[in-house]
Amino acid sequence: MVAVKKWVDRILAFLCIVLCGALTVVVTWQVVARYVFNSPGAVSEELAKIMFVWLVLFAAALLFGEKGHMNISFVCDAVSKRWNLILQIICSVLILIFVAIILLYGGWEAVGRTMRQTNAAIPLVTTGQIYLALPVCGAFSIFYCLFNIWSDLRALRLLSSASNREMGA
Repeated sequence: MVAVKKWVDRILAFLCIVLCGALTVVVTWQVVARYVFNSPGAVSEELAKIMFVWLVLFAAALLFGEKGHMNISFVCDAVSKRWNLILQIICSVLILIFVAIILLYGGWEAVGRTMRQTNAAIPLVTTGQIYLALPVCGAFSIFYCLFNIWSDLRALRLLSSASNREMGA
């Protein structure tokens, strides 16, 4: 499972790097077109918005995989290591439920409803294709939730077995 996570991390990091580079090029072109040629393009502006949304969602999933998401840890810091792991597992399960319902299911529903709606600035791209970032990010986040739960359960089991050995000695 750790090897799979490393590959998913690499894929997401690569996508974030490519999107960030492409976004930089598109925004630079938008600025040059606006101030040098006095002709701002609607396509580059819309493309920049789309790439920014995809970049933010992919980066959020990657950050979630590194357990770098925002949390309030004063409760976890005040309890023992065992209870800290239990609280992390509970939080991961709650986040898993939220992500599955909102990002994966809700995002897929939004994609289905808007797949035939064309984008005004870029007619080749549908709104559904833009919204596809939601279920894709949801799938990555679900993977990371399951990985975090699995690793926390393993750590809890190791902590319990070490505690049992200390009591038996």
